[in-house]
Amino acid sequence: MAIGATKPATPAAVADGATGGGRAHDLASAATVPPPSAEQEDVRIPPGTMVADRYRIARVLGEGGMGVVYAAEHVLMRKEVAVKVLHAEMCSMPEVVARFEREAIAAAHIDHPNVAGATDFGRLPDGSCYLVLELLRGTSLREEITKGPIPLPRALRILRGIASGVSAAHVKGIVHRDIKPENVMLVERDGDPDFVKVLDFGIAKVDPNVAAPEGGGKVLTRVGTVFGTPEYMSPEQAVGDTVDARADLYAIGVVFLEMLTGKCPFTGNALSILRERILAVGPPDMSGIEDAGARALVARLLTRQPDDRMQTAAE
Repeated sequence: MAIGATKPATPAAVADGATGGGRAHDLASAATVPPPSAEQEDVRIPPGTMVADRYRIARVLGEGGMGVVYAAEHVLMRKEVAVKVLHAEMCSMPEVVARFEREAIAAAHIDHPNVAGATDFGRLPDGSCYLVLELLRGTSLREEITKGPIPLPRALRILRGIASGVSAAHVKGIVHRDIKPENVMLVERDGDPDFVKVLDFGIAKVDPNVAAPEGGGKVLTRVGTVFGTPEYMSPEQAVGDTVDARADLYAIGVVFLEMLTGKCPFTGNALSILRERILAVGPPDMSGIEDAGARALVARLLTRQPDDRMQTAAE
């Protein structure tokens, strides 16, 4: 459970499967990667190596106990990409591989400007699985929030981008289940410095008809199993109930509130946060939001019952 002067290149999604776990799905750049241990060096793909006869490895972007993410070049198209590689031993675990495949399928099926796309997936000769992702240059929304509250007009522009990307996923029967500032990148596009890219569909709930067009797709999620990051989970997600698109809307409400106030409304250890969510202790503090319309929007998104929230990301 996922309980300098120039902007760095960042992989479209560096999830637990690549960074070795932890509550947050950290976005990593070459500048933030710690010195590798001897064991980590052993599992790295050396720069210059060709992967799948078309991706030339350039450098490491991020790594952990389960895999490594590299910056690479598609040599035929002369295009930079991010290549996420699961260690070979991880690829012997069916559940790990199934979730990696799920991330690939989800990202590949959402063709939308506000969603970071996946373009390729396969296995290497040593049995390792790899996933090719869009390589982004920008900053995470988490980095922007750490600077302090985001003014309402800017926060609304970012909110619209998140909702637009999530809406495209929902149309395809895909529920993200881990919307949070770490999984939102802000990149420059057509003069807009805050163009949103939604990342990391590693724990998405995917309609079996999308995951397996011929039918018979394996259902990885079971009722009673909790997936996500506690601070951003909806009440139904926190208790392991079946979730739908409205769980993502709850998380979007938390992110919007955090943008406006500069702090997450739910803090503490994972267990206490989940208990608070399950018991519905009360609405979060919105005293830091001056705009009445913004307060009303947050309040509606963060209602306990899904039926009382907005029902679609488009709405």
